[in-house]
Amino acid sequence: MSGIPKKQKTISLFMLAMMNTAVVVGLEGLPEVGGFGLSLIFCYAVFTLIYFLPVGLVAAELGVGWPGEGGVYRWVKEALGERMAFLAIWCQWLQILVWYPTVLAVCAVSAAYMFDPTFGEKAWFVLLVSLAIFWFATVINFRGIHESGWITSFLLIVGTLLPVIAAIGLAGWWLLDGRESAIPLEASAIIPDISSIGQFVGVLAIFSFLSGLEVNSVHFRNTKNPQRDIPLSLLISGALVLVVSILGALSVAVLVPVDSINLASGTLQVFEKVFDVLGVNWLLPVIAGCALLGMVGHIMIWVIGPTESLRVAAKDGLIPKTFQKMTKGGAPKNVMLLQAVIVSIICLLGMLIDLNSVFYVLTMVSAQIYLVMYALMFVSVIVLRFTKPEIERSFRIPGGKTGLWLVAGTGLLASVLGICFMFVPPDMQDVAINATWFTPVVLGAFAVIVVTPFVLYKRM
Repeated sequence: MSGIPKKQKTISLFMLAMMNTAVVVGLEGLPEVGGFGLSLIFCYAVFTLIYFLPVGLVAAELGVGWPGEGGVYRWVKEALGERMAFLAIWCQWLQILVWYPTVLAVCAVSAAYMFDPTFGEKAWFVLLVSLAIFWFATVINFRGIHESGWITSFLLIVGTLLPVIAAIGLAGWWLLDGRESAIPLEASAIIPDISSIGQFVGVLAIFSFLSGLEVNSVHFRNTKNPQRDIPLSLLISGALVLVVSILGALSVAVLVPVDSINLASGTLQVFEKVFDVLGVNWLLPVIAGCALLGMVGHIMIWVIGPTESLRVAAKDGLIPKTFQKMTKGGAPKNVMLLQAVIVSIICLLGMLIDLNSVFYVLTMVSAQIYLVMYALMFVSVIVLRFTKPEIERSFRIPGGKTGLWLVAGTGLLASVLGICFMFVPPDMQDVAINATWFTPVVLGAFAVIVVTPFVLYKRM
C-alpha cells in the first residue's frame, strides 16, 4: 500500500546517537587508516576541525530548520533550487553504490573467518555472502526505521564497539607485555610525512571514513525533543566515532606490519596474531561473527538513508513517480529495490575484479563524489541563513554570522581542495597504484557522475 504512514514512531536520543555512530563507524576503514601509523592521531585531529565538526554543525542547523522529508535534498533545494538538489542526492546515492562492493567484501571475509579464512579469496563465496547480506538489510528496512533502528543499535554495540574495544585491549596488552610494535611509537611519529603531494593525497582517504552524519537527518523529524536530541546525539556520536576510529586503527597499526595489512581483513588480523600467541585461536570465529554483525548494521543504516531523499525527489517529478511507493513501515520500497538490484549487478561484476587491488581507487572516487554533495550543503547553509532568516532554528551554528562563515566556509574550502587533490596519484606504502592510469580513470569517472544528473534532470 502506498502513501506515508499517518503516524511515525519517535526515535529516542540513544537510538539516534547509535544510528549516527553506525552510519560513520565501520571496521572496513580501520586497516587503511592504520597504515598511517601514529600520525593518524594528527590527521584525525585536523580533519575533525576542518571537516567532521563543520558537517555535524551544519547538519544540525539545517536538520532542525528544515526537519521534514528529504534531508540534504530539501536543504539544497530550498537554497539553490531543484537542479542542484538533484545533483546533491545523485552524488550522495552514487557514492554509496561505489562504496557497497568494498564493505560487502569485508563482510564476506569476516564470514569466511568464521569457517575457513581461505573462503574469503573465493569469488563465489564473496558473491553469495554479499548478496545475502544486502538483500537482508533491504528487507529488514522495509519494516521502517523504528524497528531497523533498534536492530542497528544492537549490531553496532555487539559487532563494532565490542570488537574494537577488544582489539584496543589486546594492542595495549601486547605493548605492556614488552612486545615489539609494528609502528614507531616516538612522539615525532605523530606528525605525518607529507613531503610530496602524493603523500598528502594518501592522507585524504580519512575524508571518506568521517562522512555520513547528515544521512540520518531524514529522521530528525521523528525525534521526541529535536531541540535537545539532535545536537546532543551529534555530540555523543561524534565522540564515539573519533575514539573508536582512532584507537581501533592504532590497534591494527601496532600489531600488523604495514606491508602485511589486508584492506578487507586487517581488523581480524589483529585478533589472529594475538590469539595465536595466546593459544586461543578458537575465539577467532566468534570475533569474526561479531565483526560480521557490525558490518551488517553499518550497511543497514546506509540502505535506507539516501533512498529516502530519492523518494522525495520522485514526489517533485525529478525521477519516475513509481519511486514514491512506501511500505507499511514507511520505507521507500521501490527505490530500495532498485538499489538492491544495482548493487547485486555490481557484486556480480566484482567476481571479475580483485577488490583489494581497487579498494583505494573506489574509496577516492567515492570520497570525491561525496565532497560535491558536502560542498553544496555548506553553500546551502550560508545561503539559507541570509535568504530565510525568519525560519525558526532551535539550533544555530555558534558565533553568529562570523561563526557561520568560519564553520561553513572551512568545510566548503576543505571539500573543494579535497576534490582537486584526489585527482593526484597517492604515494602510500601499503597502496599499489599505477600512476599512469590513476588520474585519467578518476577524472573520467568523476566527470561522468557529475554531468549525468544534469542530463537526466526531468527527462526520466
